[in-house]
Amino acid sequence: MNVNYRHIEDKILWNLVGSEDDSLAFGELHRRYAAKMYTLARRKLDDQAAAEDLVQELFVSFWLKRKEIRIEKDIDVYLFTSLRNRIISSLRKKLYEKSVSLHDIPDQTLASHSANPVQEEILLSELQVAYDRELGKLPEKSRRVFQLSRSGLTNRETAELLEITEKTVEFHISKALRILREKLNYLALIVALLSS
Repeated sequence: MNVNYRHIEDKILWNLVGSEDDSLAFGELHRRYAAKMYTLARRKLDDQAAAEDLVQELFVSFWLKRKEIRIEKDIDVYLFTSLRNRIISSLRKKLYEKSVSLHDIPDQTLASHSANPVQEEILLSELQVAYDRELGKLPEKSRRVFQLSRSGLTNRETAELLEITEKTVEFHISKALRILREKLNYLALIVALLSS
């Protein structure tokens, strides 16, 4: 049987990958997202080879862990969030390699950190839980657009990926931000006051 994978939804493709080790379904997911992921990685890292390696490593890991990975979000959100995390790790590693020792940091900088890091950590944790809860309550389209925008995609890239206009992307991001701001304002204010 000859299956045309181009017309199959992402979630069904992922189910084929995970349950049947379907390399053609995996290839279709790669075809849909690899180039866009590479563009994002290259823009953020400003390094073509590092961007290529990062995307390739992500897809290799994705394939190797296909039996273990449980995707609760949309596939595109999962992929771009995974890529964002790898980009951040890569940038942190570069920063660490170039970092200065603590002896080179002025005493005022060290003293400016929170006086109660345990309390700050608890509040940040509560804020994250509240954020995740409120994000889950957003309308599906707004949530998906917002998550993609926060994974590092530009509005144009998000619009192309979801086949909507940039104005629609802007609308959904604004809507999500307004709702989240209203719901999380109190907790964020407390965290900001304790962190200063």
